[in-house]
Amino acid sequence: MRNDWTSGRIAAVAASCVALAIAFFYLSFVRGKSAQASPVPDLFSALPPGAPTLVYLDFAAIRASSFYQHRPDKGPIAIPNQDYADFVSSTGFNFEKDLDRVVIASWNAPDKEPRKNIVIADGRFDRAKIRDYAMRKGKLDHQQGRDVFLFAGGDRAGTNSITFLDDHRIALVAGPSIAPLFAAPVGDPAADPARNRAARLDGAAMFLITQVPPVPDNVAAGGGQSAQLASLARSVRWLTLAASPEGDNLRISLEGECDDAASARQLQAGLELLRMFGRAGLDSPKTRASMDPATHATLQTLLTNADVTQAAEHVRILLEITPDVWHLSGPAKPQP
Repeated sequence: MRNDWTSGRIAAVAASCVALAIAFFYLSFVRGKSAQASPVPDLFSALPPGAPTLVYLDFAAIRASSFYQHRPDKGPIAIPNQDYADFVSSTGFNFEKDLDRVVIASWNAPDKEPRKNIVIADGRFDRAKIRDYAMRKGKLDHQQGRDVFLFAGGDRAGTNSITFLDDHRIALVAGPSIAPLFAAPVGDPAADPARNRAARLDGAAMFLITQVPPVPDNVAAGGGQSAQLASLARSVRWLTLAASPEGDNLRISLEGECDDAASARQLQAGLELLRMFGRAGLDSPKTRASMDPATHATLQTLLTNADVTQAAEHVRILLEITPDVWHLSGPAKPQP
């Protein structure tokens, strides 16, 4: 079977994440005052606890932000997927207009097994049309007292399950069963590190929180400097990546949580060193000759204005992005 509706939805979310990440370089969050961002805990309450990776995207807040309105290309986002086009024509749903908020929870899996992923999405859905479409493209099952639509997820994705939680909220579960959606917590239900960190980001329009997997021992095989870098990487336990529109700008951040304050101080020093190398690289005549002047100036501003701070075991990169970032795709100059 060709790519199904689930694949289209996940692809749309992934495409948006990648596009924003590439445009903004470092994503950072300072607890802001954006009235447009919706409260996170309500949507997260539909997820089972304990996921080491959480992603949140408030498409409604992003669409309404002045920063997004400054983008030069205001045409619709094109997704080259015929099945998605078929889904839109059959149901009238368009993620760019009708998808408001998405949360994604992901769990690590043993080698050669697919990751456990659950997606909860809020938006405007025509339930009857989506049911008709699902019956044509997949099959209907009944689980947990609910109608569940099963679809093939592509060459490697296996089967995916979709169910309505209410008229404006759907759940997508990797696999042929929605049982993971209702899984009971393991251990103390209050001990949910990722969700506890998410609660501190209420007001962010988008964020990613993930527990850093162990760094393999053979990473340090390149010598003393590589060993030092590998040691610093091993000290980072959690990464928090988030963004919030603030007026015409986007306030963004990347925060790492280390084992201890000493490791955090070393990591801050390493980031400042990388910033110095980056500015030196931008100042080289070869770089100036090969780069569009507007792009060069914007990158210089980003490197200069990035604020790298350390407090206890936390290291944070803070940055405010202006709408100029939308113009980073100028043509390269020919080499002399």
